[in-house]
Amino acid sequence: MSSSSQTPPATIAGIRSEPCDPLILAVKVDGTPMGGLTGRIDWRLGGLISEMVKSGSMKHDEPLLRPAHPLLPCGRLLLWRLGAATPRDMAECIRGLDGMRPGICPEDFEFTADEVRSAFGGQITVYGAPDPGP
Repeated sequence: MSSSSQTPPATIAGIRSEPCDPLILAVKVDGTPMGGLTGRIDWRLGGLISEMVKSGSMKHDEPLLRPAHPLLPCGRLLLWRLGAATPRDMAECIRGLDGMRPGICPEDFEFTADEVRSAFGGQITVYGAPDPGP
């Protein structure tokens, strides 16, 4: 996996430094708190993603496309239920969206950066888990 100096961190600042469209997020539907980049985005949006899960909007394997949000430095959000797709499934879906460049934090999906880059032919922004710090 790339080091954090080569890969933008999976944070709002990382997305601001390397914008994407759409931003692909891993959504947990088992009632546990959202983690990783999805958790940060959910917090930034006041629990919007968690509320969607509670309302039953994420019960199916198909992704959910949301419009760009003014509080986020990215384009649209593409929400995938955790475990519902492979990197190749995602790449196939995104080809028809005409986004400038999709972005993903592979760790949120339990993928490797290499799997994601291979599936997207390198045409993706990969955000890495931020350093835990001191």
